[in-house]
Amino acid sequence: MNSPRTPQSLRILWLGTSIMEHRQAHSPRLTDPATLAQVGETVRITEHRSTGYVHHVHLALQLAHPRVSFICDNRGQGGATSRDLATAAHALPPHPRYDLAVYGCGINDVWRAHQGRTAEAVSIQEYAEHYAATLAVLTGRARRVLCVSETPFGPVGSPGSVDSMNGDLDRYNQAAARTAAAAGIPYIDVWAPFTQVAREFAHQSGREQATLWSDGVHLSDLGVTLLTQHVAAHLRDERVIEQLLRAPVDPSEGR
Repeated sequence: MNSPRTPQSLRILWLGTSIMEHRQAHSPRLTDPATLAQVGETVRITEHRSTGYVHHVHLALQLAHPRVSFICDNRGQGGATSRDLATAAHALPPHPRYDLAVYGCGINDVWRAHQGRTAEAVSIQEYAEHYAATLAVLTGRARRVLCVSETPFGPVGSPGSVDSMNGDLDRYNQAAARTAAAAGIPYIDVWAPFTQVAREFAHQSGREQATLWSDGVHLSDLGVTLLTQHVAAHLRDERVIEQLLRAPVDPSEGR
């Protein structure tokens, strides 16, 4: 059953990879100060939750717009390629429409090729086709669409292999940016901020080196914070939420 809608509620779809999904194990014993588990104690995990930058962007939006109810639909998929996400986009229900859809992919398209998993890898030509097809679907499912670039690979392998992977991923991001521009859709490019901060961290000395990645692919708390800053800044500076709240909603959209 769909959640009831009011004029002051906004539904946001997030469609992407594990960078968006950011699944974490949860137990009240890990977060409730009154029943906090002791060091060395075994804890029963009660559920997996999507957190990461999507969660933090929603928190920032809620604080900036306390009278608006933000409904988050995080459909990030761990391991998904552009091929998988194009299929997922076509499977989205036509109603009710989303107010905003945020899309990003590419890291697994590249990574599968470097892992030798050729059947799952997606060439850059096929990637651009899937990207365009997904944007076409999303523009029919949401009032506004926004794209986010993929974040670089961190130290997931030897320096030479990581450089090669990032060279390929940068080209995929550029193809995504061109595809988004052709569709008239804004594209948030976080590649330069991530590479710049990563270089600065690499020059640290005298203490444990900070990192943007938890495992070379997925983001650490610092990486999540950096990505949150750039996505939230775009939404704020471009006044995306204010424009959505002011724009009339078609009654036929099932709201």
